[in-house]
Amino acid sequence: MNSSPSIQRFVVIGNPIAHSKSPMIHQDFARQTNMALQYQRLLAPLDGFQNTVAALKAAGVAGANVTVPFKLQALELAEHASPAAQFAQAANTLIFTPQGVRADNTDGGGLCRDLNRLLQAQGLSLADCDLLMLGSGGAASGCVSALHAAGLGQLTILNRTPAKAVELAARAEALGLPCQGGGFDMKPSTTHRPRVVVNATSASLQGGVPAIHPAWYQGAVLAYDMMYGQELTAFLADVHTRWPQLAISDGLGMLVFQAELAFEIWTGVRPDGAATLSRLRAALNKPR
Repeated sequence: MNSSPSIQRFVVIGNPIAHSKSPMIHQDFARQTNMALQYQRLLAPLDGFQNTVAALKAAGVAGANVTVPFKLQALELAEHASPAAQFAQAANTLIFTPQGVRADNTDGGGLCRDLNRLLQAQGLSLADCDLLMLGSGGAASGCVSALHAAGLGQLTILNRTPAKAVELAARAEALGLPCQGGGFDMKPSTTHRPRVVVNATSASLQGGVPAIHPAWYQGAVLAYDMMYGQELTAFLADVHTRWPQLAISDGLGMLVFQAELAFEIWTGVRPDGAATLSRLRAALNKPR
């Protein structure tokens, strides 16, 4: 971690962490903005996250991204937390200041930036749409406050365990976002607004697809999977086979744009996340 004092230092902490593309993304941001920045992966022991953060602060590191399994701990050790982190009950971005550790959650903001980028091609934005979220775990809850801030018309949350979806929907309603929750067998009510379908489950990692009523895809304009891989996820492959006219995208853009938000928080400068995403897809040989 040795470097010139003029270089701002950041890390991404996780376990495992070798697969993380965050260094590639943030190094691209640094080149764009002509910033002297060092960004490294850091493997933390499963029982050593707090000590890892303390060592980073003592070494003069300016901030950290946090990935699984430490997002809950990241929020717990922070002296200050953003509304997004408080609602998600998890943090993926830490800022080390003389006043203490500040925690934020940029996952939802990253999702919204990517969805709006994709919707713009159809002359739409999230403010014009309703959204169906499949799953009610941490990935889903981390996005609710950002969807509300984006002006989303209506959120529906479906989960294999309906009670969990209903609970998250009630929290979203309390925030001011119209929301309903239910099981995967729930049928949609009539709607005249374009619909975005987002898979926030990890089913695609095991080759599974949430079995929802096909009517949810009627009037949909975009299907999005937070997961990503070298090939289409199982969810996107299924959608593309059954509704080939529907625009689809994986979550690589969400990864880039949540990093863009973290970079802004740390440096006060917004890089061009879309340009970075294009270069990352080319480097990974991933067309979408």
